[in-house]
Amino acid sequence: MAPSAIAQPFETPRWSLLHRAFFRFLFSYFLLYALPSTGRVSLLSDIPGASWIAEKYVSLWHALCPWAGSHFFHLSGRPVTYVPTGSGDTTLDYIENLLFLFVALAAALVWSALDRKRRDYRGLEAWLRLLIRYTLAFTLFGYGFAKVFPLQFRTPGLLRLIEPYGDFSPMGALWWFMGASAPYTIFAGFSEVIGGLLLLFRRTTTLGSLIAFGVLLNVVMLNFCYDVPVKLYSTNLLLMALYLASPDLQRLFDFFVRNRPTVPTDLAGPRFSRRSVRVGAVVFQVLFVGYALYGNIVGGWRSYQTTRVNPPRPAVYGIWEVETFMRNGHEVPPLVTDTTRWRRFIADFPGSIAVKTMDDKLKSYRAEYSKTGTTLTLFEGSDGSKGYKLVYTRLNPDHLTLDGTIGGDTLSLGLRRIDSSKFLLLSRGFHWINEVPLNR
Repeated sequence: MAPSAIAQPFETPRWSLLHRAFFRFLFSYFLLYALPSTGRVSLLSDIPGASWIAEKYVSLWHALCPWAGSHFFHLSGRPVTYVPTGSGDTTLDYIENLLFLFVALAAALVWSALDRKRRDYRGLEAWLRLLIRYTLAFTLFGYGFAKVFPLQFRTPGLLRLIEPYGDFSPMGALWWFMGASAPYTIFAGFSEVIGGLLLLFRRTTTLGSLIAFGVLLNVVMLNFCYDVPVKLYSTNLLLMALYLASPDLQRLFDFFVRNRPTVPTDLAGPRFSRRSVRVGAVVFQVLFVGYALYGNIVGGWRSYQTTRVNPPRPAVYGIWEVETFMRNGHEVPPLVTDTTRWRRFIADFPGSIAVKTMDDKLKSYRAEYSKTGTTLTLFEGSDGSKGYKLVYTRLNPDHLTLDGTIGGDTLSLGLRRIDSSKFLLLSRGFHWINEVPLNR
């Protein structure tokens, strides 16, 4: 009788030296980038009660980056001073990203010297993919729900409606182009949210990473081409999506291009030997994801209600055409060369007023309304030291008078409200049939 065959254990192939070295670098870099930082989504920051750890870590880099900027790049002043600007592409942001690259490279070199006999890092790779999956998913949730509830891009305000298109910045043109169509903004948001949801599960990670890559590639191009200062962040997110998709790129190429069959991929993730630990990990996962989704959905809905459905409006809200302009008892004619006569009076927000003069120059004031509802005080200057009181009277919904003193001159103005809903950008709407294009 022939001896029975003895099953041999399957041995996974050893990673090449270059593969192991490159993984060490990627692991170090993505770990640094996934940790808390100003303006970026981090899983640590989303854990309830862990914000104080995140703050300490951020403070460390806020001390290190200016020091590196001044000592290595000989910078001083504003470029190496942290000032809240809303920009993610400041000098310090680039310095921080450069330090991430240097630290990751140094860590990879030391790691390679100390761990030369390791065959592979499949277990550690599973943890890295888990970290990137959830970091990218939560980031997509943040940006996506800000569009599902149209908050990131809003309907063009009153001042924007009368601003010449040529005066828009590229970023402003993109922002108000998106805001002009709430349905398209919501569609873009759902694309990001769906990509994020698919990244939460190992079986749908490939599909989620491909959707995320397509969405983020468009975002990256918009940021670069329209001068949006989120270029660094969006590029790194795009690299995360590419990393998650990379193990399946050969299989996808074989299937879609070479028309060849493929084998199933290994969906194994981080493993726990004890059943209690596995159950605890699932419970934590459900609670953690549920907490994040609840915060995004409920927070987005509440913000949508307060800023879009029932936004705060000033008492004299609207775009007002100045029909009569009396200065010191004399009527001032509407000459286009006049740099002092008001042409339009714009009240969009409770705390500010904008005035356009006849030469189309814009002047902004900080505004305060009296509790009695009859007096408006305008403040100018950076310190707001100059205040001018105007008494307003609503003759009817479409007509308003303003009386007061500004800059030593007694003014009496008669204003007529312009119906902002009649602007073509807002009133055109959707049409199934267009006999001719309306392209103005």
